[in-house]
Amino acid sequence: MASHQSLHQATKIDLIVNAGGSSRRMGVDKALLPVPPRETPLLRYIVETLTGVGNGETIIVANDRTLSAQAGLAPVVRQVGDSYGNTGALGGLATGLACCRGWAMVVACDMPLLNPRLFLALSALAEQSENTRGDLWDAVVPVTDGHFQPLHALYHRRCLPAIEETLRRGDLRVMAFYDAVRVRTMSEMALRAVDPELHSFFNVNTPEDWQTALGLLGRRARGEFQ
Repeated sequence: MASHQSLHQATKIDLIVNAGGSSRRMGVDKALLPVPPRETPLLRYIVETLTGVGNGETIIVANDRTLSAQAGLAPVVRQVGDSYGNTGALGGLATGLACCRGWAMVVACDMPLLNPRLFLALSALAEQSENTRGDLWDAVVPVTDGHFQPLHALYHRRCLPAIEETLRRGDLRVMAFYDAVRVRTMSEMALRAVDPELHSFFNVNTPEDWQTALGLLGRRARGEFQ
């Protein structure tokens, strides 16, 4: 898959892919599901889809030390084990941000329909924040159907202390630290201007979800949507 040229040369944005889930409902490792037509491992497909959006480093958070190699990504990405142990996606987010200097795109490894144009729109808001003397916000988070999409969002390393404090309290909700940082939301109307059917936020947890995703990927390949 061709890379997408970043619109944001001044602000490098890293990519964090959280691949630490157990995949119990899927029955196989979701990160290695084969994406047609080349049967590309899903983790690699996600990385290739977002390559060039932020021009930063790619960080895979996973406890399986061989995962990047299995996905055909080693040694072009940096893989780190979850530093917080049994704390779910929030611990994975903290682990990834600890490897970053500034902004990072954060996605889960089970989202096969990510849209680079949507992340470019989110990244423009991060760039806007960095171009002010006083940083405007610490996170840029989409909202669909009145709900945050915390694993399809941008976070600055400035969020790390608030996340770590939340982990110390034992609150493992991914959004539990939002009250302690400055969150810029992106409305559903603005999201649909880029991704009308909001396919970007579709994630796969079961074999049935994967079959639905394959159908949507086929529609994308036929040019029915971007």
